[in-house]
Amino acid sequence: MAKKKSKKKHQEQQPLSPERFLREKARGLEIGKCFVSNDITICGEGHVVVSRLQKSGKISAAFYLVDIYCLGVKDSFYRLRLDEDEFEEMIDRMVPYNIEECSYEVAHNWIYGAIAFAEEAGIKPDKSFNLTQYMLEEDTDEVPLIEYEFGRNGKHFLIAKNKLEASRYLPTMKAHLGDNFDVSIDEFDDFDEEEDGYEPCTLIETQYSYQHPQYPQVLNVENQWIVPELCDPKNSTALDDKLTDRILALPHDSLRRDLENLILYYTGMTCDHLPDNEPEEFNGVIGLCVMLLAEVGNEDSSLDVVLEVLRQSPDFYEYHICDSGADIFVPTIYKLGQHKLDKLMAFAKEEGIYTLCKSQILSAVIQIAKYQPKRRDEVIEWFREIIQFALEKLPNPQFLDSELLGIMISELIEIRAKELLKEIRALFDTRYVESIICGNYKEVEDDILSLEHISNNYCLLDIHKRFHHQKATLQA
Repeated sequence: MAKKKSKKKHQEQQPLSPERFLREKARGLEIGKCFVSNDITICGEGHVVVSRLQKSGKISAAFYLVDIYCLGVKDSFYRLRLDEDEFEEMIDRMVPYNIEECSYEVAHNWIYGAIAFAEEAGIKPDKSFNLTQYMLEEDTDEVPLIEYEFGRNGKHFLIAKNKLEASRYLPTMKAHLGDNFDVSIDEFDDFDEEEDGYEPCTLIETQYSYQHPQYPQVLNVENQWIVPELCDPKNSTALDDKLTDRILALPHDSLRRDLENLILYYTGMTCDHLPDNEPEEFNGVIGLCVMLLAEVGNEDSSLDVVLEVLRQSPDFYEYHICDSGADIFVPTIYKLGQHKLDKLMAFAKEEGIYTLCKSQILSAVIQIAKYQPKRRDEVIEWFREIIQFALEKLPNPQFLDSELLGIMISELIEIRAKELLKEIRALFDTRYVESIICGNYKEVEDDILSLEHISNNYCLLDIHKRFHHQKATLQA
């Protein structure tokens, strides 16, 4: 039997995918602020927020839409490694939902109590709860029980927007409850959106559908010694200054070809079948090569290779990139693609690309307006075209979905894009914008008009600073 490899005493911490971070780390973090809608018992539905505090000062949080009358957890999502001000901004955007701070025990009991009540009717939590549950403590006797009243008048009470929505639940409810439940089907919504400052939306999500080409099956490199260095698990998070300088001292054309070949080769190795590695065996070669290409790459073959990485599946992205996309891609795309806006536009319009991958393109183009103010008009027109494209394609989510629309509007706030307020209003009018990400239209308008200067949130361009930041950020 082969001997097991001994782990190095000073093994550098390796990045985890968001899913693994939630499953393996989240419950070990200190519980932070929690919130619940203070009118949840009146409306029968409300929002619950649970946050966790990381040693680095970052905040991870999960957001739950809870129906206490019937359906339990209707939706949920998470955000990892938020700065404190980013978390507070998200909480501020939830003011229309009447949230107020509460204890963790209150949040826990509303969520799990609603789930248990829904299960009596045969209704399971939304599939998103498969991951967001790990932001919560396990539902055991360790968490004090708080008795809340679920349902209405002692019965399950299904509130459906229309007959189609009701048809999703009624057969299951009848099978479990017989006729012992009530139903309300509201075909019309009399809610005054302008008066209440609330803009309901229908969330749509892109389904990944890219069919990748054949990638190189043989690795050809001219500078052989860089391969073991870039594939060494201890370097997967970042390269130290000495190794970075040694690599960049190579002839740039030769190094560029090697980096491109490494990216395509390892993309081909893992695009269909991801390795089942332990964290200490993680190979960060793709991310490292993308970052190094910012120094020696060109706007043709190198940019094409970086975009090919961004065409890969969500699983590929989460394995190789985790939540470091902004650090890995944005500066590189800015450097390589700043004079290739047509190529970036073509990518932004591609069908079936993972939303987080497309968001890196939008962020990189925003950096052009920040670093090169004289090109602001060019950037504004670029986004005007993207918005017009979105308006033509919606409600088809395969080009731009609710999350990407919210991200794009947040990016436009960064450069105070008052020239695009008309187009932004048109996006909100579609009711497909994820407003929790960017705020409702009134909040967006206020943010854009009330601040005169462009945000100072510039991406890092110096390769050494990028690696230092990457290493610090990935520490929990």
